[in-house]
Amino acid sequence: MVESTFDWKKEFFNNDNFEQNKPFNYDLCVTYFEEAAKDLNNLNPWFLFRAIWEITKAFKALSTALSVGFSDITSKVEVWRTIIKENYSDCNTVQEVLEKELNLKIHELNGDNNSDFGHKKKTQYYTYVSGTRTLLRLTWFLDFFNSILKNSEVEKTKGFNDCIRMAYDKALAPHHPWLVRKGAGIGISLAPSKREKAMNAFFGKETYDEEVQAKIRRWQEVTYKIWEKLYAYYETNKLLSLP
Repeated sequence: MVESTFDWKKEFFNNDNFEQNKPFNYDLCVTYFEEAAKDLNNLNPWFLFRAIWEITKAFKALSTALSVGFSDITSKVEVWRTIIKENYSDCNTVQEVLEKELNLKIHELNGDNNSDFGHKKKTQYYTYVSGTRTLLRLTWFLDFFNSILKNSEVEKTKGFNDCIRMAYDKALAPHHPWLVRKGAGIGISLAPSKREKAMNAFFGKETYDEEVQAKIRRWQEVTYKIWEKLYAYYETNKLLSLP
């Protein structure tokens, strides 16, 4: 658990901490993932979602088109910031929020299907978007990102955009309708093929040396741990098909 002296909610609710103007920071991203992974059974929202937010800045550094293609990731992080602030200010972990939604039977609400579950206009949950179904999509995204890192290590003869395309086909394409897949494909095609350019966007150096490879492995290992934990939770609770 995060030490009680650290006011993570103050950081989490501070809009200045969720901006897209400052350049991508690898050290911040991987460190926050590692902080989140210190207690996988009690995931801290600040460290987890701030690290995911930083990944979106990495995509922006790679390609503007790629950033636009995955801009919905920032909106999903914002869903979690909103529901914790407005509905779960007493919760200190991701799992607490998930369990509350399950107990309230609001975990399937996506903002469009709410009336189908009996939540009519002017009722508390009429426009509610659940953190459970939102986090499932962020879990897909973590699988996608982790697969990019893994592919860059294993598929050394492939272009970096090929590593992204392979990751997309594995982790995200099965969940996306045709139009979204088409848009993602365009964004991926505009990503750099040269590995050195990708490394420069991530690490500020156009070399694929041992130091860079070690950083990739560190990133890949921690994102895999978190993805594995989240996937197991959704699988155990039969939540992998949330609308």
